[in-house]
Amino acid sequence: MHTRIQPGILQILTLITAMFMMALAVSATAQPVQTPTPTLTELDPDPITIESIGLSLNLPVGGRAETVRIGNTTSTGISLPDGLGTIIVKEQRTSNESLTAQKAAESIRDQLMNLPGAMVIAEQPELRVGIWSGHRFYVRTPPTQAGGAPTYRGISIFGLKPKTFLIFDLTMQGSESSFQNARAMYETSIATMNLQEMSSESLKRIAGFKLTKAFIEQLTIEDYDAILTGKKSERWERLYTPAPSGDEMDATEHGYRRIKSWSGYKGEMGSKERSKWSQDDRKLGYLIQLDSMALDSGLRIDSRALYFMSLDGNEELWTIRMTLKGNDPALRSDEQFSQVSSVTGARVGGKLTVTTAEGNEPPTTVTPFIPEEGYITQVQSYLMGSLLAHKQLQGDFASYAYNPVSNSVTLRWDIAEQPSSSPGLWNITTKTSPESPPTTTQFDARGDLMRVRLTGNRLWEPITLERLLALWKRKGLPI
Repeated sequence: MHTRIQPGILQILTLITAMFMMALAVSATAQPVQTPTPTLTELDPDPITIESIGLSLNLPVGGRAETVRIGNTTSTGISLPDGLGTIIVKEQRTSNESLTAQKAAESIRDQLMNLPGAMVIAEQPELRVGIWSGHRFYVRTPPTQAGGAPTYRGISIFGLKPKTFLIFDLTMQGSESSFQNARAMYETSIATMNLQEMSSESLKRIAGFKLTKAFIEQLTIEDYDAILTGKKSERWERLYTPAPSGDEMDATEHGYRRIKSWSGYKGEMGSKERSKWSQDDRKLGYLIQLDSMALDSGLRIDSRALYFMSLDGNEELWTIRMTLKGNDPALRSDEQFSQVSSVTGARVGGKLTVTTAEGNEPPTTVTPFIPEEGYITQVQSYLMGSLLAHKQLQGDFASYAYNPVSNSVTLRWDIAEQPSSSPGLWNITTKTSPESPPTTTQFDARGDLMRVRLTGNRLWEPITLERLLALWKRKGLPI
C-alpha cells in the first residue's frame, strides 16, 4: 500500500490549473486542440527564472508564462503554443520527512486513478534530469461528453531536499497526436531545468526583494500624497549637458518634460465624460502624466505618457504616444516626415499584456513573464526614488518591473544612501536592468528632487516654465 501524500496537494494543483486557465480565458477541458503542433520542439533561447525556487527553464517557442496566486500560495503557469495545454510549476513542502518523490508521485497517481475510466498510459519511475532524480507518469481520462476529446494529465516530481519537492503538472485535452506533441514540449522544456545553489548574488537579490516588499507594504496614502504634485500642479524638468564653462548658453539642450502626478480614478486615463463612467472607471488609484519633447540628431520627439495604478497595486494601465518628426533622407532635404507610435500596457494580477504600434505597421502584442515575487508597477518604479527619499531610507532595494527598452520584465536595483560627505542629501542609484547603465537621482533633506544624472553627463533638473521658455527662446530652439 502506497504512502498517501499530504492531503490537499492534488486539489491545490488542480485548483491552480483551473485558475491559470481562467486567467488566460482558455479551458483545457472545454477547447480541444484542433491543429496539432509539430512534435519537434524549438525552445526559446532566453530562459524564464523563478527566483524563489532558484529555477531557470527554457520554454517552447510561443509558450507563455505568468504568475498564479491563490491566497498566500504562488505558482508559475505556462501555456504551451497554440493552446496545446498548460503546465503548472510549483515548489511543494511537506511535514513528512520519509516522503520521497516516488511515493509522492504514486500517491497523486492513485488519486487520479479514482476518476471514472482513468488509465495510466506511461510511467518513468527512475526519471533523471541533470543531478536531480524524480518520478513521472501520465494519466488519460475519457471524454466527459459525447464527441469530446480525452483529457491527459502528466506529473513530474523531483526531490529537491528533504520535505521539499518540485512539481511540473501538465494538463491538456485533445487527440492522441496532440498529446504526443504536448508531451514532447513538456519533457523537452523540463530537461532544460537548472536549479542554482543560493550564491551570494542570489542571496543578495532575495534580501533586496524582501526589503522592497516590506517598504511597499508599509507605504500609506499619505506617503504617496506627500511626493505627488497634485492634479492642479506640475513640475518642469530640463534635460541638458552642462558646458565646461558653466555658462547656461554654452550648455547643450536635449529636451524638457512636464510631470503631473495625483491620486484619482482609473477613468481619468480616457476621455469619457465622468457621468458615463462605469464602476471600473471609478476605481481609485494613483496617476502620472509625463509630457515631453526631445531633440536628437535633427529629429524631434514629442510624447505623452499616462500611467495608472490601483491603490492595492494589483492592477495597472498605461498608454504612451510618441510623434517623431524630422527631415526624411529619402525626400528632398527640406521635406519633413512624421511617424506616430504608441504603447499600451495593462496588467491584472500576474497577467501583463503590452501592445505596440509603429507607423503603418500592424500592432504587436507581447505578454511578458512576471516573476512570482518582487514585481512593482510602472507608477511605483517611477516614484521609487522619491518615496525612498521621503522615507529617508537606505539600502539595496531589488524589484522586477516592465522595461520598455527590452519590452520585458527585468531585474531592477535602487540603491539608496546618504553620502557621508553631504549630510542631509539622498542619492538613489538605479539600474533598470542588469545591462543598463546606472542613473543617480539626488534629493535634498526635504525629499525634493535636485537632479538626475544620466550617462554621458546628461542631467535632468527642475526648472520653472518661465525660465525654460526664456532659455530656449534665447537659443532659438523649438518650443
